[in-house]
Amino acid sequence: MHLLAGLALLFLPLLQAAATPAGQCAAALGQAPATAPDQMDSKLEFLSWNIQKADNEGWAQDLINVSANINLAFIQEASVQAGIAAAIPVPMYQSFAAGYITGGDQTGVMTLSSGSPSMHCNLTAWEPWLGTPKATAITEYPLNGRQDRLLAINLHAVNFTLGLQNYQAQFHDLGTLLENHSGPIIIAGDMNTWSNGRQSLVERFMSEHGLNPVLFTPDLRTTAFGRALDHVYTRGMRAESAKIIPVTSSDHNPLRVSLHIL
Repeated sequence: MHLLAGLALLFLPLLQAAATPAGQCAAALGQAPATAPDQMDSKLEFLSWNIQKADNEGWAQDLINVSANINLAFIQEASVQAGIAAAIPVPMYQSFAAGYITGGDQTGVMTLSSGSPSMHCNLTAWEPWLGTPKATAITEYPLNGRQDRLLAINLHAVNFTLGLQNYQAQFHDLGTLLENHSGPIIIAGDMNTWSNGRQSLVERFMSEHGLNPVLFTPDLRTTAFGRALDHVYTRGMRAESAKIIPVTSSDHNPLRVSLHIL
């Protein structure tokens, strides 16, 4: 009896983790057959952009301009009603994680890809002051000529908090996924790193999981309180070029990166 009780205590944290949305998502990694007709190549053209709900004039033309030859795009504050995917000239697979609803308009994070995802799941965090959701879209892609897969995490981080508890919890959930994936990883999006504490937390989290930041020169990323808000972190990938593209149709500038999977 004592042995059974000891085993129960040993495995209880694992069972509890598996019961969470992040745990369920982690358990699905690598499980679907890699038989998708359109698989991702080792060289990727990547875009990340908070499109500010596609509310401003010129967003569609700006999206066309910044998404030429794109393979993978992370869009934050993506409006379902705006038809964002249709603005890109070539057909893309679409994965959406629902976030805020206002006035009949559904927004969230949208991942667009030239390759078909073998897995897609969503996580939701909550703004503690406003009670509104912040979404994360998680997709996994088979890779041409490889056994491993690309894990892509499109994140819009919690914003309006005084402390770091809710912010930290959102990243903690992602740790379960990173620990269960052995292939290349990209995490990017509007991380709302507007304070020293937030930026340090993100840097520490990424370092602990073996992810490195993509650097931009000149660094024209949108800032708040002097700190860049948008980031791209990768593991098992090399950035061959990286640039920020100034636009007037959003309060965030798009990030464009050429990536090579190692």
